[in-house]
Amino acid sequence: MCIPFAIRSSLAALLACILIPAFQGHADAAQARRPTQEQMEFASFIDGFFAGVQRDLHVSGLSFIAVRDGEVLYSNGYGYADTESETPVSPDATLFRVGSISKLVTATAVMQLAEKGRLGLDEDVNSYLRRSRLPGGFEKPVTLRHLLTHTAGFDYKELEVNAPTSTDERMYASRLQKIMPARYATPGKFYSYSNMGYTLLGSIIERYSRLNFQAAIARHIFQPLGMSNSAFTLTEEQARMLAAGCDAHGNPVRYEYRYDMPAVGMSATASDMGRFMIAQLNGGMIGRTRILTPTFADSMLRRHFSPHPSISGTGLAYYERTVHGLRTLQQSCDFNGYSGFLMLIPDRRFGLFYSANRAGLDFSDDLASAVVERFFMPPGAGKTAAAPAAPDPVPQVPPDIAGYYRINRVARHTAEKIMSIAQDQIRIDVTNGKAVTTHTENAYGASRVWLPSSRDLLRMSDENGNLTDERLFVQRDDNGKISAIIIGDVNHTYDKLETHESRPWQIAFVATFAVTALLTGLGLLAGMAVNKNMLPWEKDIRSATELWGIAALFSGIQLSFITGLAISAHLMWDEFVVFVPYQVKALFVMPLAGGVLVAWLWFRILGNLFNPDHHWAEKLLLCAVACVETGYMFFLADWRMLGFMF
Repeated sequence: MCIPFAIRSSLAALLACILIPAFQGHADAAQARRPTQEQMEFASFIDGFFAGVQRDLHVSGLSFIAVRDGEVLYSNGYGYADTESETPVSPDATLFRVGSISKLVTATAVMQLAEKGRLGLDEDVNSYLRRSRLPGGFEKPVTLRHLLTHTAGFDYKELEVNAPTSTDERMYASRLQKIMPARYATPGKFYSYSNMGYTLLGSIIERYSRLNFQAAIARHIFQPLGMSNSAFTLTEEQARMLAAGCDAHGNPVRYEYRYDMPAVGMSATASDMGRFMIAQLNGGMIGRTRILTPTFADSMLRRHFSPHPSISGTGLAYYERTVHGLRTLQQSCDFNGYSGFLMLIPDRRFGLFYSANRAGLDFSDDLASAVVERFFMPPGAGKTAAAPAAPDPVPQVPPDIAGYYRINRVARHTAEKIMSIAQDQIRIDVTNGKAVTTHTENAYGASRVWLPSSRDLLRMSDENGNLTDERLFVQRDDNGKISAIIIGDVNHTYDKLETHESRPWQIAFVATFAVTALLTGLGLLAGMAVNKNMLPWEKDIRSATELWGIAALFSGIQLSFITGLAISAHLMWDEFVVFVPYQVKALFVMPLAGGVLVAWLWFRILGNLFNPDHHWAEKLLLCAVACVETGYMFFLADWRMLGFMF
């Protein structure tokens, strides 16, 4: 059919009116999607950084995202989620376990309930618990704020916190009373990192949301934010998307179920964590969806605890860290087979997150420093020399600061305390009006010099004598005695140790006991040789073979106990974290038997003091042996190895 020219012209004009704006819209959209110069520079920088990480640290897979001003600045995946299948990492489709970064989500759920008036941050936690109670012993109650800021004063606990199955993991609340650690300090006094605090918060979320923990988080956080690939309990599909975790040596690890799931159990993609960071930086809102009002969202990012204004403290689930003079909020992950890091810079509305399928990675500080220095410091900032130290500072270095210190994330009331015996310690010496800190392990760097700034506050001095921004605060108890030092931020809080807990004393005593154990064996053999073929009524000097036998038996039992415990821990650690086997617990009968032997040894020594058949030198030597073995019993008691303290 032939269409008249006039009609054809009209149709052409109509199509032009429709199509030209459409094509123009597509062109504008393409122009909008084109990376900006800032995005390209950032992408090039990050890609280069992680290329170096993969090369130097041999990491198989990494996922990264950065957000700024409510939008994704850059995201990328590096390497393989599974080296066997060579599945590439995708920031949108590869899940990683994020460990302690889970605490940020749990804290957000608590703030949602506080916003609705169902919870009060400064109310006694026991008033919210149904199936468990916090151990007493302190006049001041533990509050939700204490749990959120790691200031409840809990001991550290690692044994028996893993669940055998996914079903047990979901029923974690019924296990709380059994895995509850002891309390060691008045709430609100000291920062002491604790997974248990967030596990308790998880059970409170369940009770007051009337949903199980996973469902409550999914309904009130994951779904509103569009975090479709995040979960505390993985579906079969999500499990297939999970990157294969490896230990620090690159060996594959199996999936762990945890009773402290609300503290460490989340898995997520980088893209999902980007949406979460946007909401955190944007007053609890992403797009048109709001999960928190600005008041409660901003409360998570402000400081809630610090022992001193000059020491970086903690928000709710975040810890503060000053990077090149800029306040940041951070949380990190070092979880079975995975490492990760999240950092927010609230003043710049910037956040970044990475996750890797390898445990034990430690480059978060380097990444934070490099990003801040490159993109958030004005030209020339940080290049000026620090002001020289005053020649005669008015304040003095507290003389009682001298001694040994150990990171305070340690068990104090259970047999787990023995695990801290090999931990790095800091020695502080006071010389010429300066405090000098030295790590007992060279891997932590050289000595640092500190000069007094004000009462109980010191600043680090560089090699030229200039003061830096690094600060050390001396924290005292109610009696004025030094209880801890904090270096830079509360995440680096170190308890002051009694003399007998210091590294030199421990090494000296263990060496003394080893020599004594050898001596008891030699004494028994020598005594048997001296007394061979000698009748009791013969007049020659006899050896106290019986006493040497008791002492040698004690040494043999104790050495067998330590050896058996070390071998069991090495071979059965995966079982220890689920349940300490009964055959291992049975080993703890041996130290108790040793106590009976020491008592019997002293009884026989005292009864033998005036026996003319035994030489006085041998009696003195046996007394010395008995003293060392008695000291060893106190040593075991101090490390909570006497009895069944689990």
